[in-house]
Amino acid sequence: MSRFRRFLRGLARCLVAVGLLSVVAAGVLLVWLSFTQVSAADLPPLKDGDIVFQYSGSAQSLPILLASLSAYTHMGIVAGVASGRPTVVEASSPVKETPLDRWIARGVGGRITVKRFHGLTAEQAQSVLRDARKYLGLPYDIFFLDGKDAIYCSELVHLAYQEGAGLSLGTVQKVKELHLNYAPIRKLIEARWKKYPLCRDGRKSSFEDCYRTILEQTLVTPASIARDSRLEAVFTNFGVAAE
Repeated sequence: MSRFRRFLRGLARCLVAVGLLSVVAAGVLLVWLSFTQVSAADLPPLKDGDIVFQYSGSAQSLPILLASLSAYTHMGIVAGVASGRPTVVEASSPVKETPLDRWIARGVGGRITVKRFHGLTAEQAQSVLRDARKYLGLPYDIFFLDGKDAIYCSELVHLAYQEGAGLSLGTVQKVKELHLNYAPIRKLIEARWKKYPLCRDGRKSSFEDCYRTILEQTLVTPASIARDSRLEAVFTNFGVAAE
């Protein structure tokens, strides 16, 4: 029994040590987050047409992170720089224009990455923004489908650059090309499949039938746009999580 008690005491000491280390690590993380948060005024000079990325912390953020292997789960396009009150044109239930400071604060930990298309002219930037703004008011597309009745965040950026400047950003992929073997992804799809436009109204009778359809769907992710080699990094406070 004494040997067993010594084992329990040793185990307890180990657990205390691990607990203390976890507390210390969490404290260091909180300090780092507090000292590296930014506001719009802290950023280097921006340009209209710059592309901003964040981890939004919405219910679908973790599945998007896992599927794309990137911390960038939301994005938009910078506008209004000359006015001194920059905004972000974004698809976020609905497509809207949000003050940049408010957009940064909405992201987890105030993390932001800013990227710029190399060689984009001022005229092209205005064309991109004009084409982004024509989608203002449209609902957010939770199913990430092709089409313009509802728009998701990276689709808005992809369409605006393509239609406004003839530039195709990112990579159009099939869902099955993403990293899907994680429980949160499966859980999200299971929660939504009955309302999925290509499966509802009796078109698909089971989750597995619908899932096969979803796997063939095409989309463009924030990560694929962030990884486009034509984009130059302007600023990031994501640290090692930055692309």
